[in-house]
Amino acid sequence: MPSHADRIRRHDTDATPQQGPKLSPAREALKGPLSELERYAGWLSKDHVSVAVRSGAQALATAIDDGSETSPLLLTLDKDISRLPSGDLRRMLRRAAGEIRAVLAPIGIDTHDREGS
Repeated sequence: MPSHADRIRRHDTDATPQQGPKLSPAREALKGPLSELERYAGWLSKDHVSVAVRSGAQALATAIDDGSETSPLLLTLDKDISRLPSGDLRRMLRRAAGEIRAVLAPIGIDTHDREGS
């Protein structure tokens, strides 16, 4: 009869998650720009606008993971990014957000934002 420790060990290896479901091509294409957006937002200072951009980037990542509507989040994020001081970091954030929008728009997740632009 296996000892208690052996049963726990075996249970732990059984509970180890295998690779999850394969990501769709659109979700796979979002990994890079979304990672960049979150990384660049993390470089911002601690002022109110920077906190809003970081929060917006995290909310967008969560919505993409959940498959939720992203249009309002992208609009808010764009507004917050535009409130940042001009500079390289703001350009990098805009570029990453634009790449995310380009991936989301063709699959219909972001159509409301495109109509208003």
